[in-house]
Amino acid sequence: MNVKETRGEILDQLSRLLTLSHDAEKGYKEAAENAKDNELKSLFLTQSRQRSEFAISLDREIRALGGEPDNGTSIAADLHRAWINIKSTFASDDDKATVQECHRGDQEALDTYNAVLQETDLAASTRELLLQQKQSIDSANSTMARLALVV
Repeated sequence: MNVKETRGEILDQLSRLLTLSHDAEKGYKEAAENAKDNELKSLFLTQSRQRSEFAISLDREIRALGGEPDNGTSIAADLHRAWINIKSTFASDDDKATVQECHRGDQEALDTYNAVLQETDLAASTRELLLQQKQSIDSANSTMARLALVV
């Protein structure tokens, strides 16, 4: 594989994570708006802001590599399905179901981060950024898993 193909692949993967961050930011924001429990609202808003920060960092990384970030949420079914079910969850008016959907969305994000980290030839600084983000998502995912048991 030549350098251009590698750079293109890296930009594609970072764009995938950027879209995923936007999806999660929006999903958590919607979760906060629909949660009844104030502590859950606060937790969801914190996660939404964190994903917004992830998106800013990924945007910066893509630009540093000479790419042009796409700042929308996904239309692609494989990414969007991670957060799409959250809307139907709100119809049930159930904080527990919302927590479970957030947990599922985070699990999907972790799977994507793992795939990108394993399959992409990343610069050390990019890899470190993704590992930090993945660790934060993993922590949120563990919190959602615990909450799903008690809400």
